[in-house]
Amino acid sequence: MTIGSSSDDYHLRFQVASPDFSAEQDRLHTEAMERMRAAVAEGRRWPEVCSLVKMPDEAFKRLIQDDFLKVLIAERHFQGGERLKGMAKELGVPMELLMALKVSMLKEVSDAARQAYRLSNPQDSQA
Repeated sequence: MTIGSSSDDYHLRFQVASPDFSAEQDRLHTEAMERMRAAVAEGRRWPEVCSLVKMPDEAFKRLIQDDFLKVLIAERHFQGGERLKGMAKELGVPMELLMALKVSMLKEVSDAARQAYRLSNPQDSQA
C-alpha cells in the first residue's frame, strides 16, 4: 500500500503542529516526517527510517518517530483497513509499539471529543 501520493496531500491532514512547538521545532518536525515518509515509501525498515531523524534532543526525536507511526496507523490501519500485524512485519516495528500508539491515539481522540463537546455546550459543563 502506498503512503500518500503526489496528487493527494491527504497525509498532511494528520500532521498538525503542536501549539507548544517553536517555529524551529515545527520545521524540524515537518522535515523529519517528510524524510521518514520517503524512506518508508522506498521500502526501508523502521530502524533505518529512525536513523534519518538526527537531533540532539532524544525526547523530541522520539516524539517525531511516534507521531510518524501515528500518521501511518491513521492512514493505513484506520483509513485503509490494513492490519497492524502486517504493518509491524513490513516495517520491522515492534507490534507492542504499534498497539500502544493505537491506544494512545484513541485516548487523544476521546479527550479531544470531550473537550470539543464542553466548548460547544458550556451549559452542560456548569453542572
